[in-house]
Amino acid sequence: MTRISFWCAALLTIQGLEVFAGGENETAGARSHALGNASVSLVDGWSVTNNQGALGLLDQYFLGAAYESRYFLPEAGFAAFSFAGPLGGGSIGVVAHSYGYATYRDNRMGLSYGRKLSELISLGVQLNYSEVRIAGNYGRSASLVAEIGMLVTPNEKWRIGAHLYNPTRSRLAEFDDERIPTVLSLGTSYIFSEKVRWMLEVEKGLDQPVNFQTGIEYEPVDHFFLRTGYSTLNGSFGFGLGYKWNNMLIDISNQWDQSIGFGATLSLGYAFGKRKTS
Repeated sequence: MTRISFWCAALLTIQGLEVFAGGENETAGARSHALGNASVSLVDGWSVTNNQGALGLLDQYFLGAAYESRYFLPEAGFAAFSFAGPLGGGSIGVVAHSYGYATYRDNRMGLSYGRKLSELISLGVQLNYSEVRIAGNYGRSASLVAEIGMLVTPNEKWRIGAHLYNPTRSRLAEFDDERIPTVLSLGTSYIFSEKVRWMLEVEKGLDQPVNFQTGIEYEPVDHFFLRTGYSTLNGSFGFGLGYKWNNMLIDISNQWDQSIGFGATLSLGYAFGKRKTS
């Protein structure tokens, strides 16, 4: 066994249930990762995968791509693509995720729709096609997975988000009645000033302990962002930078897991157009 294969095997063993279950929900975008994944109350182009309830508040089209190098192992790379845009009175979204390498590959594609129901509440839903491929005699397994999200905006500074992934407990494989993880996230964000935003989130999977996630975003100068965050489940820290140049969004982040080490994420986004008003 080569050294890289050894470390990849160790990584899969440590991540345990989270990896072998497959089909789980993944937050995407370097902004989210820098904030400790406390993103359920954020409104941006990655809401199409982080909380579809925020889609109804998007007024522009968005194209995004992200790549996460987990612990700097090629075998543990995670790539994501996102598209979101206004459609009628709401917004649609398309997202694609891919994790792993030739021997183990976890893919997901989703189509979502979100709509602002009132000045207070926005609601969104998504249907995913989730597939796991394992080399050798294991083959592939696939399933349809639903998710639903809501965003409440009591005022201009305060947002409350909720997201439920796989409420129907879709099955990934008949063997051992293997189910795709069901996860509930509740979070809030508050804008203290034009420069500072704070996020707090609690996440609970059926087979996982409670995970608290928090992050702070600071804009020292226009269009330049500093971010940091923390997640209690794996004792992981995040920090990163963001820059908005015209319609382009560039975000980078580093994550540090106390058990395994460092990882990094780069995401690029392009926002264009505007919602038509009658």
